[in-house]
Amino acid sequence: MNHLAHLVLAGRDPDDRLGALLGDHVKGRLEAVDLSPGLVRGIRLHRRIDAWSDSDPAVTGLLARFRPPWRRYGGIVLDVLFDRELSKRWGEFGPRPRAEFGREVDSLLAERRGELPPRLARFADWAAAVGLWTRLDDRALLHDIFGLIARRHGRAEPLARGLELLDRHEAAIGRAFDELFPRLQSRAREFLDAERGRPG
Repeated sequence: MNHLAHLVLAGRDPDDRLGALLGDHVKGRLEAVDLSPGLVRGIRLHRRIDAWSDSDPAVTGLLARFRPPWRRYGGIVLDVLFDRELSKRWGEFGPRPRAEFGREVDSLLAERRGELPPRLARFADWAAAVGLWTRLDDRALLHDIFGLIARRHGRAEPLARGLELLDRHEAAIGRAFDELFPRLQSRAREFLDAERGRPG
């Protein structure tokens, strides 16, 4: 799962949402970082979601269909394409209208900019500028995203051509998302309920 899915699965709590985005930026043992309990909870949820997704039969079965070199890098591309599927199915899975949701996320990142690592702060600026949260089903934007991912990983081939996977496997990607996302919703709710019920 990528940014949009992590934000949706985190629910409405601002700390959970911010932690969901920090999950890609905070490494190692969380006991060693100076963060609020709410942010730690969001990061822990992010890590669980990644683990649940990576081991889910819908994902492993889909990845097994990919030919080299996509089998090695398919998971990176799928994260983005699953956000596309979520965007396409927003009426079913989105917590509120997309424009409202996008404004909430952009406002959260602006208000708490001082808590963001530099790379996440740059990402927040870019996301607000391009209207990311309402455009993840836009092929032109997806093309740009895959180009950015390729540069970040230093791997132009095949990551910059991520849309090729969509064109070859669109129906299968949609089916995998439809299987996976409801399971993640249920597990994320259970996790957050349990975390909030833990003694301080």
